[in-house]
Amino acid sequence: MDRNKRRVTYVTGANSTLSGYGMNEGKKKKKNSKITQQLRSVLAFVALAAIIALAVSYAFSNTGRESLGRVMRIGATLSQNVTPFGESVIFYDGTTLHCMAATGGNEWSYQIGTNADYDATQERIVAWSGNDLYILNSRGRLIYNNKMSDEIQFASAGGEYVAVFVGEPDNGVVSVINEAGQIVDNVTISNQTLLDIGFFRALTSSSAQEQELMWVLGLDTTGTVISTELQTFQPGKLSTGKSSLGENIAYKVYSVGGELEVVTTRQIMHYNYRVLEESNPTLIYGYTVEDVKVNSGITYQLLIPAQESREGVHINNVRLMYGGVDRVLHLPSECIAAALGTHSVYGFSNNAVYVCRFGETGFAAHAMPINVTAVLGMITDNRAVVASGSEIYVVELPR
Repeated sequence: MDRNKRRVTYVTGANSTLSGYGMNEGKKKKKNSKITQQLRSVLAFVALAAIIALAVSYAFSNTGRESLGRVMRIGATLSQNVTPFGESVIFYDGTTLHCMAATGGNEWSYQIGTNADYDATQERIVAWSGNDLYILNSRGRLIYNNKMSDEIQFASAGGEYVAVFVGEPDNGVVSVINEAGQIVDNVTISNQTLLDIGFFRALTSSSAQEQELMWVLGLDTTGTVISTELQTFQPGKLSTGKSSLGENIAYKVYSVGGELEVVTTRQIMHYNYRVLEESNPTLIYGYTVEDVKVNSGITYQLLIPAQESREGVHINNVRLMYGGVDRVLHLPSECIAAALGTHSVYGFSNNAVYVCRFGETGFAAHAMPINVTAVLGMITDNRAVVASGSEIYVVELPR
């Protein structure tokens, strides 16, 4: 029997039975009115619940912007030294270096042996195992392979050069190798502990075009007070500058418009290629530099509150500096990581990503289809490389 017809018959029968027991029309009207009020209350409650559900869905929707795109699992695990690489992802499986496309396909592989490590820029990759050195181009083709004179401590890749540090941490040599595989410099390191090496581009007094220069950061332990030292070199030529940075240990060096930005726990110091201060330091006490991105000639610097340790990071706000802007942005919820895209700041919680476009102050929330436990970095087209447990994914983010 049709459910609606059965319901009508039942109500009619009930009315007849109630009439037989002497219920008058007034009582029936009051009874019907009470039922109507109850139905209206139920409908109002259902409508309110629907509005609340819609509001929650809206909070985690694209709020008028692009929604999350594809989520692609990459054939790598968190323990395999995963690194964003231009449009791709590089990882080392214990014997072989693999480059995976953001869509999940293998682009190239190169065997480098056990107990290896590597460094990469968009132009090239340098890998080492023991005293064996490998330099690959962005397509995974071998440019240079040689046995160095001693065990390789670490190496850094630039656009035109690679720097390789061999020997003891406080007594070794930095060899600079060009694109043709020729050693153009050997810089002796003594009486200091080498912390890091990198490359940057700047105009020099000897050239009207930008040159790729090298910076070397070391810790001088010979005096009564430990101090950090920064040196710059033009590969194939003499040292271009040297300066003591004082007692505050620098943990990050990067370039902005030909200047070197040297980050300590208290401030960012600004040096030219001769390691002479260009302007007063920028105070950042309580924050650490997390990410740097250049977009349309503007350098964006993202800072997060200083953490006592990298385990269990808790981020409630971020600081964004660019041009003459220095702004604190408050996240809608506590995050485990933050990063810069080409147009936006991203905050990542376990189940959502928050997006704030450059120049704005508010974040839009988007639900994550996976549980994010770590963020490894960004690749092109606003895609994030993230971990969910031990598995690695590439997630397309809104602009």
